[in-house]
Amino acid sequence: MKKNWRDKALCSNDKNNKKWFSYNIDDIQYAKSVCKKCTVRLECITNALSDGFYGVNAGISEYDYKLITWKEAGSEDESNWSRSNKTLQRVLREAK
Repeated sequence: MKKNWRDKALCSNDKNNKKWFSYNIDDIQYAKSVCKKCTVRLECITNALSDGFYGVNAGISEYDYKLITWKEAGSEDESNWSRSNKTLQRVLREAK
């Protein structure tokens, strides 16, 4: 992963960057709309998955992420706790 990806992230340069960590639905929607235009979403989601998922990352809110992963956890056996590329691809597809 490129170390300077955050410099290219739209959220880093947004004057309303606190909205990415808000629980207000309007702030979350704002952050998601900006994320959808961002060119470093893959780096963002990869970082979120390795460092801890909170706020809005790559256009996905904490709630969206938990809902997606919990649905998967309920439909698979105990081996599903490791994150696979398949899960990451599905999370990114649903964020579009």
